[in-house]
Amino acid sequence: MSVPKRHHYVPQMILNGFTDADGWLHWSRHREGRGVVRRARAAELFHKNHLYSILSESGIKDTAMESALALLESEAVSVVQAILEAVRRGQVPILTDAQKHLWYMFFLMQWRRTPENQLSCTSNAEAGRMIDEILDELRIVAPHRLDEIAAFGTPEAKARTIRNVRVQSLIEFRTNVMDVLERRGIGIIRITRPNKQFIVGSRPVVKITSPGKTDLNDPKVEMWLPIAADVAVGVGQGDRGITLFHTENDSPIRLLNLAIAAQSGTIAAGSAALVRSIANAR
Repeated sequence: MSVPKRHHYVPQMILNGFTDADGWLHWSRHREGRGVVRRARAAELFHKNHLYSILSESGIKDTAMESALALLESEAVSVVQAILEAVRRGQVPILTDAQKHLWYMFFLMQWRRTPENQLSCTSNAEAGRMIDEILDELRIVAPHRLDEIAAFGTPEAKARTIRNVRVQSLIEFRTNVMDVLERRGIGIIRITRPNKQFIVGSRPVVKITSPGKTDLNDPKVEMWLPIAADVAVGVGQGDRGITLFHTENDSPIRLLNLAIAAQSGTIAAGSAALVRSIANAR
């Protein structure tokens, strides 16, 4: 079996819902300056080589996590499609308990899996300092094994450790977070104006909070993941059900787009003008 190399942290099945009529995504990278907009196919964006592979000391890559994520995405396709088809007919989607649970898993993974989200939790520098502190303690308690300890302290070894810990952390689904998502239910926003659309970002799930209100148990705390240019799915109001909101108002659409752009190094959409407008505003 060939080893997958290119790992998309924003699935192509999501990106395909944002392309223009010719299949292009227009994108901008924050560090390249405002107003610089390029275009690319969905397969060419939001990926990183061997992102979810665990590395051994010999350099052998274990791609089990990437395979697991690919399985989750393939199962989630039908749920995403069911949501899109229903809301575009103006109907609230009817999902089974199994489909809801699958959606919550997919939603949570999209929140956690991106490189930028992982770095926001613990930077490489912070992780490196944590490893150094552990190694310093080991030198005290195990002075007879200094050579082994030194091997763990090389830049290559520390980079490998940080990478592997981040990959392993994706396996640890927090039961309490899943419980909160299930209790909140599912909220859906559909844009009804054809000239308005959502963007997608390199951190595609956005959490919207207010001063003193950051707990996801609070119904005033919002989380959203645009799954297509006209549809965003997030947490509901707390009734375990599914709620559909139709909007023609530009304000909540732009608010959500700006929030995604503020936390994402790269943004994309089916409209170059929209990407330029949001990029210039952040």
